[in-house]
Amino acid sequence: MKAILRLVGCAVAVFALIGAAYAQFAKPEEAIAYRQSVMKVIGHHFNSLGAMVKETSPFDQAAVASDVQVVAMMAGLPWAAFAVAGSDQGETRLKSSALKENDKFMAAASAFETASDLLREVAGGGDEGAVKAQFGAVAQTCKGCHGVYRK
Repeated sequence: MKAILRLVGCAVAVFALIGAAYAQFAKPEEAIAYRQSVMKVIGHHFNSLGAMVKETSPFDQAAVASDVQVVAMMAGLPWAAFAVAGSDQGETRLKSSALKENDKFMAAASAFETASDLLREVAGGGDEGAVKAQFGAVAQTCKGCHGVYRK
């Protein structure tokens, strides 16, 4: 029941965010707030997975499936908000190089999406070792982008 409520809550948040993503951002601050919200949700679920991978919490296949589903579902959402002119200014950790090197930045974003989709597939198999390995691959895509484009 708890997992179902969590999924429903996430679905509501995702649909609200999707509506905002398709609307043009009137101000750079709106783009910043949107992408930070999406990344915060992704981070929450990724950290939950990380605790199971690092064995600081028990490996729970149902929780893994739920968290992976949210991460994979949201992996494609924030990228349009990163391309908004001026969204590298203000209360953000986005480096200006992300806007200047849009092709490279979007390649990093695509790698994260692909790795997240593969994590969803692997998690469906229930193999704890495979989940841990693919979690590491997704984490590397995060680190690769953050290391270059995050202040």
